Amino acid sequence: MDLEFGNYRLKRAERQLLGPNGPVQVSARSFDILATLLDKPGEVIGKTELFDAVWPGLAVEENTLQVHISALRKLLPAEMIVTVHGRGYKYIGPKPCPAPAEATAPSRPSIAILPFANLSGDAEQDIFCEGLALNIVANLGRFHELFVIDRFSTLAYRNRTVTSAEAARELSVRYIIEGSVQRAGDRIRVSVQLVDGTDNRQLWTETYDRQLTDIFDVQDEITGMIIGTLASGYGGRLGKAWRTRTKSAGLESFVALDHLQRAIDACRFNKEGESLAREHLTRAIECDPTLAKAYSKMALSHLVDACFGWADDYDVSMELARQWAVKAIACDDGDSWSHWAFASYHLYTSNHAVALGAFRKALECNPNDAEVTTDYGLCLSYVGRGEDAVEHAQRAMRLNPYHYEWYISQLGQIYFDARLYDKAIATFASLRSLDSAIMRVYQAASFAAAGNLQQARKSVKRALELDAGATLEKWTDPKLAPYGDAAYLEHFRKHLRRAGLPERAAPAR
Repeated sequence: MDLEFGNYRLKRAERQLLGPNGPVQVSARSFDILATLLDKPGEVIGKTELFDAVWPGLAVEENTLQVHISALRKLLPAEMIVTVHGRGYKYIGPKPCPAPAEATAPSRPSIAILPFANLSGDAEQDIFCEGLALNIVANLGRFHELFVIDRFSTLAYRNRTVTSAEAARELSVRYIIEGSVQRAGDRIRVSVQLVDGTDNRQLWTETYDRQLTDIFDVQDEITGMIIGTLASGYGGRLGKAWRTRTKSAGLESFVALDHLQRAIDACRFNKEGESLAREHLTRAIECDPTLAKAYSKMALSHLVDACFGWADDYDVSMELARQWAVKAIACDDGDSWSHWAFASYHLYTSNHAVALGAFRKALECNPNDAEVTTDYGLCLSYVGRGEDAVEHAQRAMRLNPYHYEWYISQLGQIYFDARLYDKAIATFASLRSLDSAIMRVYQAASFAAAGNLQQARKSVKRALELDAGATLEKWTDPKLAPYGDAAYLEHFRKHLRRAGLPERAAPAR
């Protein structure tokens, strides 16, 4: 029987451990030790019992057991396994429970576009290669009949050499697109192939030698080839949809797209990164005033500035966010990012009905966009739809298996809102690098709700180190916590009080 504990899943038959970021590399002996501990949560398992279970009939030094326990503590949150001196070891993490049946593989054809190799000998062209893949993903993502892995996940393969079959297995998709780009002056050569990852079989390959100005026609041709190949097994629906489509707006300027890609890479959720991103977005819009994604990212950047307190004037930044989102929709009503930006603005101004409608519209435009999906989950959580929120947050991680850690942080927040405190605590504990004030605030509230006030106060202490102005007044303000139900907001406030977060800033002396 498979077990689920916190944000982890132990698959006995496959002898596999799954974590929040996918499969966890664990040795066979360590796997058996973990399985034995999970079978008796909260109980001390003696060393003799562990030796009999893991190394039956073998004489093994005690140090060997300690090595495997240390390895598990590095792979899992360290506090899950404790040493009971003189007796053995005990698992004290989230309560293990039978894992629900796993979702079946998508009935739709699933596909991932790997980063295109840059053969130009010029590192500056890496950005162009990434932009090319981004736009192919965006084209394919509009089709509800396809399951398309988010482009930000496939960037994990930028500096890795893997076979198509390996990538397909790791990303849990059937089809892989891979290719290369070689640019010389105003000429460009794009080579691309579609591979069936189940048997590493090449379905088609094509090379395009064109003028640089024809790159968007090349993107359309590549998308059309994929659609044509996959359509035959799906009743021709994909092919018909592609033939009757309208071309995406705002894809006429290579320079504009280059600046858009640089803006996306600059966004690092800090003031300097957002400022640099807006510089590139301004230049992108100057080059191509119809590039909807540039307007969308501009809106989201101003929204982030306002919500995180980096803006000189909150009201001015919020109004700019609204204006840019409206311009994005005017440029391309069929672009998911346009409605994502509009939805995000309305969420953080507490217009929940409008926000929910705009998120749904964004996912109608592109049901495969992981970032829109995870933010929709957060919006659902704010309006009290916890079960749906968890479902969308987990779906986003499926669309983007190599997701950013803020996906995990948002899932932790959603678990707290849904009163699933053990899962929230385990989710926050699984974060490896993200250490933000908002994450620590929700972690503190989760610990307090679970009755662990000692850990709650430690989280508050860390939140104050990251944000000296962190107070209950600040972090439960609707500008940062736009709950649509007063009971949910009070639930958040109640447990932050229990955790010891100061009510408000101390008066200046």
